[in-house]
Amino acid sequence: MYRSLILKVVSLLVIVLITSPDAVAQRKWHDKYYETLTDNDFRDFKLFNQPINLKKIDYKVLNAAVFFVSNEARLERGLKALTYNPHLEVMAWNHSRSMGQKDFFAHINKKDRKRKEPKDRAELAGIANPLIAENISSIGGYRFRSYLELADYLIDGWIDSPPHRKTLYGTDAVQLGCGVYYYTGLWQKNRDIYKQGNGFWLATQNFQLYETVKSKDAKDKGPK
Repeated sequence: MYRSLILKVVSLLVIVLITSPDAVAQRKWHDKYYETLTDNDFRDFKLFNQPINLKKIDYKVLNAAVFFVSNEARLERGLKALTYNPHLEVMAWNHSRSMGQKDFFAHINKKDRKRKEPKDRAELAGIANPLIAENISSIGGYRFRSYLELADYLIDGWIDSPPHRKTLYGTDAVQLGCGVYYYTGLWQKNRDIYKQGNGFWLATQNFQLYETVKSKDAKDKGPK
């Protein structure tokens, strides 16, 4: 009797583990999800729908959410989806962080000569053949319920802006990396927004054009 009961319990545990992989998966971001998630299912991905903890932002999840919503927008326009490249993510995230910490908003970084042009930032990120197009965005004074809600807001903003929309829908793009950084200090003298206590989201999209990225040793690192 006891042996039969034990076998039933063991069998039940095995069934749970086999039939419920999401109970173990989706607790932490892995770059393999860039290949396994699709336009049809990424919106149901648990990590994208979790609340944003401003004291412990998961930038890898946020960057990925922006990537998938970017591709969704392209597919809805009848364009091909872009493949993920980690060097482009490193490049994008470091530029967003620089804009926050160095108090500027531009494609040209006048505060750091080593990072002045997109090609400079690409080389620091380990891109040997930079052919870069770039979108940037800043959002202040808003709270977002989830990583996906923030990603949607960013992409909608780029789509509503003709020059940014042109870059997002570029037919020469082949790869994409996205990087968002949250800055809590006074930024660009926007005191009214800062006083709301919601900080600033700085976002960058980096597109590699014409040919895929050729890698080299990188000096910059991406978010953990």
